[in-house]
Amino acid sequence: MRDTELTERPGRGWTRWAEGVGEYEIERTWWQARVLHFPKLNVSVWFDGSQMVGLEHWGFREPKWCMRIPPSDWKPMPAGYRLESEQVWLLWHAATGGRQSALRPPIRSYRRCRQRI
Repeated sequence: MRDTELTERPGRGWTRWAEGVGEYEIERTWWQARVLHFPKLNVSVWFDGSQMVGLEHWGFREPKWCMRIPPSDWKPMPAGYRLESEQVWLLWHAATGGRQSALRPPIRSYRRCRQRI
């Protein structure tokens, strides 16, 4: 993506610019979207899969935001979805001690596999 695609509102299918912080409004509508922050551009962008669904300006820019208009078959977040995902994360954190390396195979076994190839 180009910087202009991350800072300028796309045309059709998007809401108008709204002043203030739009984080809560975007996350309430696009509840599966993940946010990426671009500090050099002073922009936060929400992606649902590979599709950009939200855009927020902050920092030296005037705070404003816009989001993609949800489709007609849009459904709100299922009840308990956030609680279930937090419980899964807590179980993983307790099992691994918060170490992401606990999920990877040890280096010794990796070297053995490479020697066999």
